[in-house]
Amino acid sequence: MKKFIAIAVIAIVAVIVGVVVYIGSNIDGIVKAGVETYGPRFTGSEVRVANVSSSLLGGEVAVEGLFLGNPKGFKTAHAFKVDQVTVAVDMGSLTSDVVKIKEIVINAPDIIYEMGSGSSNLQAIQANVNKAAGAGTSKSTSPESSGPGKKVVIDNLYVRNSKAALSASMLGGKVVPLPLPDIHLTDIGKKSNGATMSEASKQVLDAITASATDAVKKLDLKGLAEGAGKALEGVTKEGGKMLDDATKGGGDALKGTGDQLKGLFGK
Repeated sequence: MKKFIAIAVIAIVAVIVGVVVYIGSNIDGIVKAGVETYGPRFTGSEVRVANVSSSLLGGEVAVEGLFLGNPKGFKTAHAFKVDQVTVAVDMGSLTSDVVKIKEIVINAPDIIYEMGSGSSNLQAIQANVNKAAGAGTSKSTSPESSGPGKKVVIDNLYVRNSKAALSASMLGGKVVPLPLPDIHLTDIGKKSNGATMSEASKQVLDAITASATDAVKKLDLKGLAEGAGKALEGVTKEGGKMLDDATKGGGDALKGTGDQLKGLFGK
């Protein structure tokens, strides 16, 4: 479930670096169109943005209403949505080899982990991202076709007021809250004088993965079964096993996402 916060971070950072090429008076439309065009190609689900506003002089971009839907076959309202993402960039660094991002703030992300038959909505999206990553690397195997690319240093990255929920068919439509703590990362890429997109994304993914995995492990499975009431009669044991498997396997499955995304942003 934490992978999708990271996807949003990666997408926004990538767009900011792209300002070096596309900078101009119509930046708001470029960012919005870029997220909505390339997001579905990576995730295999609907991606939309309500509004983008920017101040080129101030080096600030605000993305509001970032929404990531579910792949076909899942019933919850969304996989990931966030009210606002703000990015502050050192404008003087845009023409250098290392772009300095002063701050990224992801405020109030809302994540739903829906357990389906043999997979979850997030695992399905992860599979789509992995497929896109593989396609990206296969198209850029020639050294001449891939330059060194821009690097970034991110002074501060905040994920605040997160809200997550667990849903499964055995719960009869019920959603179980899964609170996530705030996250603060500092000096991403600083020690190496800049990080590539894949390196930066991996650091973000590692931190968010650890946080969300801990939250899943702390679920009160007994209380969950009791709360579902009669809807869980006869399937409590099976449901507990599903949750246990998700708890044990979720960390490893999502931890590998950083490496799998390198093909997208490590060109």
